[in-house]
This record gives sequence, structure tokens and C-alpha cells, in this order.
Amino acid sequence: MSDELSLSGVFTNEGVRAFGQALRFALRDDQSPDFSSLVELEYVETKDGFADVITKFLRRYETQARHREQRNQPTFRPNQTHLEILMGEVDRVGVRPVRAALIAHALVYSAKKPTETQTQATEGGK
Repeated sequence: MSDELSLSGVFTNEGVRAFGQALRFALRDDQSPDFSSLVELEYVETKDGFADVITKFLRRYETQARHREQRNQPTFRPNQTHLEILMGEVDRVGVRPVRAALIAHALVYSAKKPTETQTQATEGGK
């Protein structure tokens, strides 16, 4: 690990972004949201543990993706290159910053339309 960690480099890493997007989709699946992967990811501390969590996540995510495809819903899947880049980032900066970036990417954006109450709150109650 370097003395000076570039968080922007971690958060903009292609592998981190791809897996963060997949985790977001997994958490927001209408049929079976995957909260287990989020919880497991939250507590992983070691590189070996991180690899195990990602493996379990991919297994669950593949099942979800197949079900989404059967319902004719759009499906994103991280590919082998994304996986290799993600694990390279773990080797480069460690588990904790990558874990934080993955969770942040998963939770930061909501594709759901805001409710009327939420819209009024952000517009100052207009």
C-alpha cells in the first residue's frame, strides 16, 4: 500500500464501479433483494475474506440476473475484466477502502422515482 491513498482513484476504479452497480441492482431487486451480500461485505476485513464475499455475491447475483432476464428486465453483469480490476485494487489499497467504495456506489443512487412527499421536501415544500 502507498503512503498516500487516493480515494478518488478507488471510487472511480472501473472494477469497483461495475461491482458497485451490480450490488445496487442486487439490493433493489423487486423479487429477492440481496441484503446478505451487503452485510457480508460490511464486515469483511481480509483479502481472502473479500474474495469469498465476492464469490458468494456473484453466485447470488447470477441467480437474480437469470430471473430478471426471464421477466424481460434489463440485466447488468460485471465481467472477468471487472473482477480482475477489482481484485487488483484490493491488492493495491487494501480491503477497507474498496469495501467502502463498493457500498457507497451501491447506496448512492436510486433509480426509483421520488414520492410526492420527498419531492416537496427537496423543493422546500412548494
